[in-house]
Order: sequence, then C-alpha cells, then structure tokens
Amino acid sequence: MPSRRLSSPRHPPDRGSAPDAARLIALAKRITDATGDPVVGGVAVILHGGGRHTQDIDIYSTDFWATHEKLEAAGFTWDSKHREHIIDDIAVHMVPEESLGGPPKRISTIKGVKVISLADLIRGKLTVGLEEIRRSKDIAHVIDLITRIPLKKDFAAKLPKSLRAPFKELVGQVHEPRRTAIPPTKFHALYGASRSRSHRISDSMP
Repeated sequence: MPSRRLSSPRHPPDRGSAPDAARLIALAKRITDATGDPVVGGVAVILHGGGRHTQDIDIYSTDFWATHEKLEAAGFTWDSKHREHIIDDIAVHMVPEESLGGPPKRISTIKGVKVISLADLIRGKLTVGLEEIRRSKDIAHVIDLITRIPLKKDFAAKLPKSLRAPFKELVGQVHEPRRTAIPPTKFHALYGASRSRSHRISDSMP
C-alpha cells in the first residue's frame, strides 16, 4: 500500500505493443465510473478524435489518496515499484493540475467516459511538451489532433495567451505544406523559452 503522500509515477520502460483503443476506452470507463475523475493523456486524445496509441491510462485527480482508495475498492492493484495502479496489465496514473497547466475548465462525457475538454487537453499537452523536450510525444499528440479533427488557428483563442503562438505554429506546419518544417529541438527552444519569458513578465506585474 502506498503512503498517504502519493507521488507521480516513474513511467516505467516500454511494456510492449499498445493495447487497442476499444479495450482502453472500456477500462477508462471503469476507472471514471469508480473515481468520478476524468481521463487525460493519450486516452483523452483518442476520445477527442486523435489516433495516437497509448499504453496506459492517465486520470486527473485533486486528491491522490482519495482516488487511490476508490481504485483499490474497484479492484485495481497498487504497484509500489512503479508507483501506479494496475488493471488487466494496464497502468493507471494519477495526474495533478500542474501537469495540465491548471485545473480543467470543463469536463464532458464521450463514449461513457468522463474526459477533460479538448481545450484543456491541448493546454496540458503543450504545457508539458514545451517545458520538457523529452516529452515531445505530447507535441505529437497536439499535431495529431490538429490533423485529424482538424483544428485551425482560431482554436488558439481557447488557450492561454502564452500557448497561442506555438499552437498557431503547429497549425501552420500541418495545414500549410509549403512552409519549411521547424525541427522539434528548434521548436522547443523557440516557444519553450518565449513561454518562460512571458510567465516571468506576468509574474512580475502588480
């Protein structure tokens, strides 16, 4: 059993091939029914129309211990080594609001699964992807949503000001094929740094 101060998962190494979307969605419904918490991450991308594979299920939680107790009551086991819950060989991770750029503003239900809104999802993916270059898969998730839904530049109005420029750049890369693509490292250096500057400026304002 974990301590009452549950921490974020270590995200263990690759578990092999990703489970199919239908199986993940069915498990996600069991999780949100048991906890009342919405899914975020790769399953949320799938529910909103993206096609990226994912190997685990992430849920937003404001109280890790309360969520843990609900998951255990529903038959999920706790893996203390990787700090995650397991059900049918699928890992379940609890995600705090800091990993989403703030608490979700809207929660909806898609295919019976509680899920954060598309704007909240993209905000979280851009926030994490721009803060840590090793999380480039989060930027890939945003590109996938832009491509498949599809999303245009006007969607940027639903995002925080600090994320609008990088989002519009990604839209341009997807929908304006004549443009020269920006390498991932350059994109991160340009927009990750500019986002940090904008936050420092806003924090210093009275």
